[in-house]
Amino acid sequence: MTEPSVIFSERACTGGKKIAIATLNAEKALNALSLEMVDLLSARLDQWETDADIVAILIDSVGDRAFSAGGDIRMLYDSMVEHGEGENPYARDFFSREYRLDHRLHNSRIPIITWGNGFVMGGGMGVYQGGDFRVVTEHSRLAMPEISIGLFPDVGGTWFLNRTRDNTGLFLGLTGAQLNATDALYVGLADTFAPHAGKATLLKRLTMLEWSADPGERHAQIAGALRWLLREFHDQLPVPQLEVHADWIATVTESATLADASAAILAGAGDDKWLQRAVATHQRGCPVSIFLAWELNRRGRDLALADAFRLELVAALNCSKYGVFREGVRAQIIDKDNAPRFVPATLAELTPAIQEQYLTPPWGDAPHPLADL
Repeated sequence: MTEPSVIFSERACTGGKKIAIATLNAEKALNALSLEMVDLLSARLDQWETDADIVAILIDSVGDRAFSAGGDIRMLYDSMVEHGEGENPYARDFFSREYRLDHRLHNSRIPIITWGNGFVMGGGMGVYQGGDFRVVTEHSRLAMPEISIGLFPDVGGTWFLNRTRDNTGLFLGLTGAQLNATDALYVGLADTFAPHAGKATLLKRLTMLEWSADPGERHAQIAGALRWLLREFHDQLPVPQLEVHADWIATVTESATLADASAAILAGAGDDKWLQRAVATHQRGCPVSIFLAWELNRRGRDLALADAFRLELVAALNCSKYGVFREGVRAQIIDKDNAPRFVPATLAELTPAIQEQYLTPPWGDAPHPLADL
């Protein structure tokens, strides 16, 4: 019998309260977020929200390699091949339902802990960043690598990357750079650190708490348990990769134009392997994706979360419609030739008309699919 793609369980606490647990269960696919996962999580959140005994929700994953390494984009690819530049109901449905889930996680009345062990990327970052308490481990690798596949930092990236230290999130979007646990804490994309083996210890401490009846105090109780973990295991944090480049990254992200920022990135590799990888990813990235990473970051600086998701849906459906997303997935996932033929092929060829094309609602005068967020 096939196991469900999300496993749900509950842990009994002192005084009759409960910790709810949602475990992403697609280990062979690195727990890539599928539409089935989205719907299962959404339905279970409906149930948990009505249960007064649930004091916290933990979202974790099976295996040791990934919390979630992205979105399950195989069916999206098939839909893009089928529909071309026509209406694509599956793409609209997939992105709309995924973004609704992410928005809901950010606004849950029940405190959420996300356990970001291993790869936390793309669609996985959307779920992870929805946590009130975002835990990183010694194995964590966080990234928004969408420029390699003709997409852009979506799933709320327009909002949460804008809230990083010194707008480091813009650099992450332009380069797909990977962060370890120390980097994620430094830029503000994680809240605390624990070794992956410490999850059982955290759950034990939470189940033994005398839970307050006040939601605000419950939040403080969870924060206290996580602070204890960080103090206990602080010496296990990995060596920082990003902080040594922080001043240079701040200069890059303060560039007046995308052309200036891109030129600065391409000139900045040096001998550092982490930085060399980021620069190489930018150099190979889809020009449309790089433009959208820049432009949505600029437009999203003062947007509310719901408005950020609404903006992202426009761009995501246009990436699906006009071929760059399809070509990126073909090269990276389907044919695996790692030789995408993006059109346009360079930033210089991105005319104002093309830029506007990717930011124009593809549904015309019809209501926005996320108007009710």
